[in-house]
Amino acid sequence: MDRQRTLAVVMAVVGFGAVVAGIHQELLHVAPGYDGTITTGWGGRLNHEEYLLARLGGVGVVGALAALRWKYAAVLPVAVGGVEIGYSLVAVSHYVRDPGLYTTVQTFDGTTRLVLGAEPFLLVAGGVLLFGAGLVAWRSHGGRAATRDAATEASANA
Repeated sequence: MDRQRTLAVVMAVVGFGAVVAGIHQELLHVAPGYDGTITTGWGGRLNHEEYLLARLGGVGVVGALAALRWKYAAVLPVAVGGVEIGYSLVAVSHYVRDPGLYTTVQTFDGTTRLVLGAEPFLLVAGGVLLFGAGLVAWRSHGGRAATRDAATEASANA
């Protein structure tokens, strides 16, 4: 088996692991030195968006495995990586606008400051790995076809 194809599968599996680890983390935290809790749609029990992100990561791994055989299956991990990155950026942008990250927010107990948790970073890392796995899988097919054509041409000329 080609090393680049194996690398693509390993990247997809590690990306899937980052996504699964990310969905079990918190999106927002209260900064150290402040008291309070945050309830977001992404905290606590897993919601349907987080299950969707995990399932999409699994589809990306299946796509990387299928790309071992079929070149066009490499589109799956690329698409899944783009969705993972885009979804986490949309979620973070929502909290950047309202109430504002890294700014002091008045609460009924006093003040608090919201900071990003590990979830968006792990989701983006997983998305980048899945996206890269698709690109590596796509490129591994192009190099193999060129070598096969050169070998066929050399044997035909002999």
